Amino acid sequence: MRKRGFTLIEVVLYLGLISILMGIFLVNQDKKEQVKQLGIAKKEIVQFIRKIQQVSYYEKREYVLDIKISNKTISYMDNNGKLQKLELPSNISYMSNNINRDSDFIRSTTTNGNFEKGFSIYLLDKGKKKIYYRVSTNTINSLKYPIISVYKAKKAINVAEDYSNEKLWAEEL
Repeated sequence: MRKRGFTLIEVVLYLGLISILMGIFLVNQDKKEQVKQLGIAKKEIVQFIRKIQQVSYYEKREYVLDIKISNKTISYMDNNGKLQKLELPSNISYMSNNINRDSDFIRSTTTNGNFEKGFSIYLLDKGKKKIYYRVSTNTINSLKYPIISVYKAKKAINVAEDYSNEKLWAEEL
């Protein structure tokens, strides 16, 4: 007489298959969340830089932009002495194009809304292994706003590679 039901081997196989599928699903969800957070961070950085440019231009004042890679914030003191601060997403890593790429730095604006020196902020995965975006300011024309450019890596760039190679980047509009 045959009994209806599942054998222990069948149950173990089904549970193993379900576990594998759930693992794949969760990894894909993490990647989707990272892509979303990279997009948000890129957009917020550009908007904050444009904001300080416009304030500097219209008020004909110099401001100091304080970029803290270490605690993932960008800030400046407004006209009233109030701190304007942008908290960057914490599940993304950041670095600059400075000699010590992980150090905090400051940039001052001119009275025309430009920066005295250009800079780039790179957006990386949380483990600081792959670079996905670069937000750069170009201050060639010191009388006008600096050009803020956003570049997306054509494919994720390993931090150990020469990420300054322009062939690795595609400019976003």
